[in-house]
Amino acid sequence: MGDVSFKKELITVQVYYWMPDYNNILQQFLWQTLDISPHFYTIHRFLNFWHKNIDAIIQEVNVATMNGNSYSISKGEIYND
Repeated sequence: MGDVSFKKELITVQVYYWMPDYNNILQQFLWQTLDISPHFYTIHRFLNFWHKNIDAIIQEVNVATMNGNSYSISKGEIYND
């Protein structure tokens, strides 16, 4: 068997969220990072941190890679450890 290596690539993450005090305003957080597609270990770690430490409620997460692939992370997948 050959050696399988995973290469990090530039990933753009778009998070739509609500603040509890302003639940009528949908806000956006845009972030770029290096991560391994399609596993997104860094992104999942960040979303878990958000869930545990930030009062904002995530509505939707969209992920785009430099090679043109895009993904939507469903609510069931957002907080995977």
